[in-house]
Amino acid sequence: MRMSRPSIAGAISLVAAAPLVIVGTVVSPTISDEAADQSAALTDHRSAMILGQALSNIALVLLIGGTVWLALTIAARSPKLAIAGGVLGVFGDLVVLFEGGVRATFASIVGSIDANSASTALDRISSSAAVKGLEPLSLLGDIGLLILGIGAVKIGLDRWAAGALGIGAIVEGVGFATSVKAVVIIGFVLVFVGAVMAVRSAMTAAAAGSETATTPPAERLAV
Repeated sequence: MRMSRPSIAGAISLVAAAPLVIVGTVVSPTISDEAADQSAALTDHRSAMILGQALSNIALVLLIGGTVWLALTIAARSPKLAIAGGVLGVFGDLVVLFEGGVRATFASIVGSIDANSASTALDRISSSAAVKGLEPLSLLGDIGLLILGIGAVKIGLDRWAAGALGIGAIVEGVGFATSVKAVVIIGFVLVFVGAVMAVRSAMTAAAAGSETATTPPAERLAV
């Protein structure tokens, strides 16, 4: 079965997102949201922080594309879960991407003023109503991926793989919330495993559907 180019792009996006986040997390000196930690890391390890943030933001864009692909893939078998998971997943990831965009300005701020002033500026930005108000909504992305994992069972995804995808999404969310790198990495390893298995199940289901469609009616009756 030959997948269409959009399907290939979506599948690759879903699988590639987790490894990029893992690399970005390992590279970043800190994943803490605290202004003082961000300021210190950008002062002492500027290049590593910028690289880590860039990789994480790229991964988020890929994850959005992969989430849309997975939602479309399971839509025929489980439309309600596809819509709920797709909408929540994309919206939550967009919130995180917005937060990443805000943090992308931190390097410029830290590089242009003294350390104390930079920490104060970062703290004001991080504690602003626009940023703080959106923080809880970022969890919707994890919930959306969990729902899509459940829906993917309808296209043949093993329950353990669906569990890996869903549990991984929740675990990485906890990791970022607590600023613990090891938890984030474990969560995204599980997401990666679940994503690979979801792509495999989607390809198998598509191949089975294609084979059924091309089988002559007489042969189908004979079977």
